[in-house]
Amino acid sequence: MLPSADDYGKDLGVVNVAATAPQAIAPALAGLVVLQLGGYGALFPVAIALVLLGGLSVWRIRSVP
Repeated sequence: MLPSADDYGKDLGVVNVAATAPQAIAPALAGLVVLQLGGYGALFPVAIALVLLGGLSVWRIRSVP
């Protein structure tokens, strides 16, 4: 549900960036974690921490009526 009929283009642009930016950033971040923090074993705790931070960041968002 988009908030305003006047800003559809801007809102859809923000949604598009929010959907595609993590797909572009994640491989580079994973490569750094694997190379710098000790291999693939370090990737999973970092991923768990990021998932928990993401969950906390959306915890207080209320549903759209």
